[in-house]
Amino acid sequence: MLLSVTHQVARVRDGFSLLELMIALLIFTAGVIAIIWAFSAGMSATTDIENVDLALHIAQAKMEEIKNTPFANLTDSGPAADSNFSNFNATVNVGEGQNPMPIEVTVAWNVKGGSTNITLTTLAANY
Repeated sequence: MLLSVTHQVARVRDGFSLLELMIALLIFTAGVIAIIWAFSAGMSATTDIENVDLALHIAQAKMEEIKNTPFANLTDSGPAADSNFSNFNATVNVGEGQNPMPIEVTVAWNVKGGSTNITLTTLAANY
């Protein structure tokens, strides 16, 4: 008796279908867009932090000027552009006739969509 064996060959797929390629491309594109957006947001945040840091240094320098000014000569000033950074305006507000005298230094600068500022406050006493 002769046995007959049928041998079936499994079909092997070579490559990807068009649908699989399109889905992979869509996922890849979404990932790249997310990375680019995150990088852009990080750069914008870095610029904002640098501006706040610079404004704080300008305000501290104004405070040092006030510290070295005689009590009788303290007056309001500004808004005036900083000599080294023209995008930043400093304003000094002095509370008149008080001892100790409240003093506010405000530094303002333009940002996308408007302007922003920081304010430092101190007291000066006539002693």
